[in-house]
Amino acid sequence: MGSKRPQQYYCRCGTRLAKDNPGRQCAPCERSSRDKLIAPADVTAEFWQTEQFEEAFAARHMGRVSRAYRMHPDHCATYGLSGISQTLLGQWLGLRQPQVSRFETGPPLQLLDTLQHWARVLRIPPELLWFRLPDQTRQLASTEQAGSDLAGSSSSGMLSSPGGWQPPGAQPSSDSNGEHTGDPEHDSVLVAPWNHRGTVEAAVLLSGGGRVKRRVFLALTGPALTAPAHQWLVHEPEPLMSGLAGRRVSASLVDRLPAMIVELKAMEDTSGGGDVLALARYNFSWVAEILDEASYDAATGRKLHRALAELGGLVGWCGFDTAEHGLAQRYTIAALRAAHAVDDRPLGAHIMGQMAYQAAYQEQPAEAVTLVETAVAGTRGWQTSRLLAQLYSQQAHAFAVVNDASACAAAVSRARSLIEQPATDDDLPYLYWVRPPQIMTSAGECLLRLGRADQAATMLEQGIAMFDAPFDCNQVYYLTHLVEALVRPGKQRDLEAAASKGIEAVHLAENQSSALNAARLCDLIQQLTPHAKVPAVQEFLERAEGLWRVEVGHSTAGFAASAGSAD
Repeated sequence: MGSKRPQQYYCRCGTRLAKDNPGRQCAPCERSSRDKLIAPADVTAEFWQTEQFEEAFAARHMGRVSRAYRMHPDHCATYGLSGISQTLLGQWLGLRQPQVSRFETGPPLQLLDTLQHWARVLRIPPELLWFRLPDQTRQLASTEQAGSDLAGSSSSGMLSSPGGWQPPGAQPSSDSNGEHTGDPEHDSVLVAPWNHRGTVEAAVLLSGGGRVKRRVFLALTGPALTAPAHQWLVHEPEPLMSGLAGRRVSASLVDRLPAMIVELKAMEDTSGGGDVLALARYNFSWVAEILDEASYDAATGRKLHRALAELGGLVGWCGFDTAEHGLAQRYTIAALRAAHAVDDRPLGAHIMGQMAYQAAYQEQPAEAVTLVETAVAGTRGWQTSRLLAQLYSQQAHAFAVVNDASACAAAVSRARSLIEQPATDDDLPYLYWVRPPQIMTSAGECLLRLGRADQAATMLEQGIAMFDAPFDCNQVYYLTHLVEALVRPGKQRDLEAAASKGIEAVHLAENQSSALNAARLCDLIQQLTPHAKVPAVQEFLERAEGLWRVEVGHSTAGFAASAGSAD
């Protein structure tokens, strides 16, 4: 008989492992390993003093700088003989491996925003760079006369934006009225500590704190968007303490919050985000205020944090649906913080899946893939089939954006096989919408983006047929994709069927307020106008344009106004 292999009781660092630790590393080493996959480690000043770096900086070639960084002897000792891979470096930078390879071997990068982004991620000392970082620019601007144009005084090609300086990783939101709140380095939602107090303070500040003036949030990109996922993954949640200030919160009142949130989500499913956004924001603010100012025990605190997480996620989705992308991202990150505070990993992963879909929709596929991979890594042991189906379905969109058909197909296949598994008692209530019709139509949307209109039409039609009334908003969204698939050239092309489905979408959209659906219907008007001689198409155009005129005449924030802000 062979001898049984002895269990490993020690980590490679020498720490004795707990008997219930199934891995090979202690908690600090495991966090360190995760850190290496999420962001670069700190390096010493001497790290940059090599011949390879000297040549790369002299050539003003960021690609060569990155290669010298990857192949540095220190990194070869830590990551292996080959140093840091292009794939891992790309993950840190929000790029795919082929893009990193092209940057390293091609001509020097010239775009200032990209150069600044690489310098920040790799933490390159400013004195080594041939361009200024934004912090240096702001310091320079503060010494000049108010209102001076930064572009006129900079020889490095740095241009001032119409709305003032915009930090790397932030882009203007579609909403342009109000006070701009966009610097990731001073944004409370992004920089507050990852503990109970930081979460509550960020939520209170985000929800207004009694301020009247409306704030406009800049949309986040790159590391500014993915950094919260890293924080969620590596920080250990603190024990949740009781609230000791102010009036005592009624336990029966808190127990009513889940039902209220379910009702708000049902309203959004039917009417769209525009009709629910203000209500959801008000309730988020109310729960944040209770957490900040009231007295409650630890059990009640957990319920309040979960409510805050679900409300933040709902506000995030409604903001996305109304094209207020910067606002949507802030509330979604606040929701992630609240889920982290109660160590609810599945809820946090669900929220990051939502962040990933929004990132893919805004043409940020690398960020979307990072968010999904982080969510999957952080929920091992807590995963359910529905949660994984959601995450892989949303990952498929990211691969579709970069036209990676094989990776997209693999993600879709995983999602479809998972959603076909029988429901279990541990299914999470906030994943009620993750069902076969959603996964199938989502796959059809991916196929359409990949240019496979014939396959997309079949999958979209089958999925739409399975939708029921509570999901009217989703039906409109996917009906517009089916119409587009039927209009595109190919064997599936059927203009009369496309017009019929378009009329169905217009009919459902009459009672909705959704910028996503409005923008989609506006696209269909443009796509079908060249075919106006077909009677059915002419009827669709008349109904769709009639809906537009009605909304403009009423000066509402519905169809027409949403369509104008969705681009």
